Amino acid sequence: MTVDLVPIQGSLDSLKSQVKGSKLVIPSISIGNVPQLSADLFIHNLQTKLVAQLDSTYLYPFASPVDYVDNGKQVDHDVGVSTALELYYNEELNLSIIQQRSPILSDYSQNFLDYLVSVVTELEFNEVLLLDSNDHALKTDLNYSDPIELYSNDLNERFKSLNVSNTSNLDKAKELFTPFVSNLIHNLNNTTTITALLIYVYEGDNFYDAELFTKKALDVLNISIPSNFQKPKSWGGVYGDRPIPTGYEEGLFG
Repeated sequence: MTVDLVPIQGSLDSLKSQVKGSKLVIPSISIGNVPQLSADLFIHNLQTKLVAQLDSTYLYPFASPVDYVDNGKQVDHDVGVSTALELYYNEELNLSIIQQRSPILSDYSQNFLDYLVSVVTELEFNEVLLLDSNDHALKTDLNYSDPIELYSNDLNERFKSLNVSNTSNLDKAKELFTPFVSNLIHNLNNTTTITALLIYVYEGDNFYDAELFTKKALDVLNISIPSNFQKPKSWGGVYGDRPIPTGYEEGLFG
């Protein structure tokens, strides 16, 4: 079986050789889009490079200009269009990141899940970190100061220092995570080292949640946290690009 994807440069074999043995980050499409926002922060703060466009057959059609950080530096892109599902890589960190920019088509969740499993298997990633978010109203314990949960099939002493609730129980993970991520954990659990992070959030301006979540994910991966996150240009208009009105003369809604 050959996984369906398009390497940006070189052949499929050269891509496999490049990313084999690396850790892979996979975001879910879930409440507040926090996992996607977190993947953006990974991509734009860890000097990643786009290495492949993945098969987006089971996602809603999507295309956009290539996103970038507006920091005065010249933007250099190997491709001119971003697609719905892409793979990025940082050689120094030996880290791969999938960014999913479009929801799954109705009734095709299982097909898409099977495809992601084939990507993990065929490209021989060493570990997988799943990023997920859920409604804060569903948080069942009373520790509201800690909105992050962790599942791993390889819990070790290092996780105890992360100040998150953690479990290695599959049934517990099924209760905590969204259905798609729960199924992905189930499908990969016996063949791959998996860690899954979940953050409870309310729908709204979730940029702060994304930064908090990304810091915790970097902790899990044992990667240094940037002092300040650079945000991509696309974030500028997500919640409007004008300041909040300060008086009636500016109108109730700006």
